[in-house]
Amino acid sequence: LSTIPTQYGNKVSYVEIDVTKSEDICAASGVDSVPFVAYYRHNPKLEGGKKQQIVSTVNGAKVNSIVRNLRSLFGNGNDSRAAFATLDEYIASLINRDRIVAFITGTPSHPMCGFTGKLCRLLDEYKVEYTYYDIMADDELCERLKTYSNWPTYPQLYVGGKLIGGLDIILELEKEGELKETLGI
Repeated sequence: LSTIPTQYGNKVSYVEIDVTKSEDICAASGVDSVPFVAYYRHNPKLEGGKKQQIVSTVNGAKVNSIVRNLRSLFGNGNDSRAAFATLDEYIASLINRDRIVAFITGTPSHPMCGFTGKLCRLLDEYKVEYTYYDIMADDELCERLKTYSNWPTYPQLYVGGKLIGGLDIILELEKEGELKETLGI
């Protein structure tokens, strides 16, 4: 974890808290195992002075989940939206960021709708490695992706840069016994 700031520059801060000396912070944050990793994002829409919002957490030494959250929330450190000339170029880069990419509302540990929660649980049940993008983080991207993909709802699942569909399609593929093949597992 200590290498995170060097890869992500000023986009990510790393703070280590000694649980034996800060039990009140741990209790308030719901820490029940260590390591506990919390991901916050700046949200100017929040009321009052507090503009940081918790968007995801990982309890325990789940390295894959820690890496997935870093890659999903912050890319590889140099592929932010500002690095692309158009929104469509940025969307194409997100779709191809990983072999399997889910555009969801919220995050796997903090889904903002039941469909997102079901999709993430299903992918986790199949032990699928995937990257996600929280479409709630960017209203313009959220609306543009619907047109770009010609799919009006979320979540949206892409495999190999190709839209598979929403939760209804994923559940149908599972019912028909075709989901593993579609996911390439």
